[in-house]
Order: sequence, then C-alpha cells, then structure tokens
Amino acid sequence: MDDGGKVRYTCSECGKDYATSSNLSRHKQTHRSLDSKSAKKCPHCDKVYVSMPALSMHVLTHDLKHSCHVCGKTFSRPWLLQGHMRSHTGEKPFGCAHCGKAFADRSNLRAHMQTHSAFKHYACNKCNKTFALKSYLNKHLESACVKE
Repeated sequence: MDDGGKVRYTCSECGKDYATSSNLSRHKQTHRSLDSKSAKKCPHCDKVYVSMPALSMHVLTHDLKHSCHVCGKTFSRPWLLQGHMRSHTGEKPFGCAHCGKAFADRSNLRAHMQTHSAFKHYACNKCNKTFALKSYLNKHLESACVKE
C-alpha cells in the first residue's frame, strides 16, 4: 500500500498494514492455530497464546499492583494507570496538529491522524463514503450510514 512514499508491510491473511517487517512478522503469529506446537498456555489461567509477546503481556495482567485511588481499578503498569486517570480528569493532552481535536491517549490520536490522509482505501458499499481506517468504515456501517 502506498503511504506517502513510506514502505508498508501488509499481512496477506487479513490486510493489516505495518511500518516494519518485524512488526508484520510479530502480527503474523496471531494467525497461528491455537493447537499448534508454538502455542503457549498461561501459567495462571486457561488462556492460550500463539505469540510469546502476547503471552508476556497477558501474564502481566495477573500482577495488578497499580491501583486507581478514585475507583479502585488496578493495572499492571504505572503508565496504564496514568492513562486511566484521564477518564476521571477528562484531560486530553494529545492534540491533532491538523484540526485541533484532542485525545486522552496517543494511540487514539495516531488512529485519528489517518483520517487526514489522502489515502482512504476503505469505501462503504452503500453510500460510497471512504475511510482511512477499516475500523472507521465498520463503525460507519454499524451506526452512521444513511442507506440509500
């Protein structure tokens, strides 16, 4: 996929794009079968993962030592708690340089930035409106599409 001259690496199974080949390789592990030899079971519960990074991230969810003083919700990492605190304060420190819309976390800003891209590869088959992200097309199809 052309992205302003930047090389993109696309998954042949689901079409997701990645900026690096290593990110694509890590993603491809998610398409492995849960009954393959490389699948690993969590030592704390019955969940099974086909990628070691995914298993490692999951295992952290069993050690929740960072708790919110407002609602008591617990987190495995201090930065997750910090992001959660914004749900109480309403703080949105990540602003879009194009339109000024603000977001509570950087990942939502990154997703939003793609809406400003000239490349909108996902089209609604009902109204022909185009979207930069497949998730935005899906959201449009679920609720906003004016069916003609």
